[in-house]
Amino acid sequence: MTEGTDSDQYGHVRLTAFEPDGQLITEVLPAKALAGGLVELLGSPGLVTGAAAGDVLVLAASGFQVVRRGPNDSVQVYADPPLDEHAMAWLAKAFESVGGYVEAPPQRQFAVATVPSSAGRDSVEAIMTEAGAHIAGMEWQFGTAH
Repeated sequence: MTEGTDSDQYGHVRLTAFEPDGQLITEVLPAKALAGGLVELLGSPGLVTGAAAGDVLVLAASGFQVVRRGPNDSVQVYADPPLDEHAMAWLAKAFESVGGYVEAPPQRQFAVATVPSSAGRDSVEAIMTEAGAHIAGMEWQFGTAH
């Protein structure tokens, strides 16, 4: 944990993972420290796969392990050209309809949707199929596996 104090136990964690091609991916996310060296993610990764907001993790030098799955899935959206205001607004409205929310860095070359697992993968797939008709150059994937 970084940027937090012992009294508030909130800060950031650095998640790392290796892509199938061997590339190292690193992402910094907000988190809450829990007892026993565990952390709860407070945001979903937009690049690293395998976790979503609400998951409880144990961190190791070689990566992380989910020890308790939270209530959310993550959907990672990539676009070239970057997502414009229309695309972000469309995604936000679509995911709000199933109880989720969308975040993106200022450059908007990617976005991540945090969506309740209870919404179901079929609903997410329907949203993203429709999104493909509205957003040029878009690719997406589930960031979590249930």
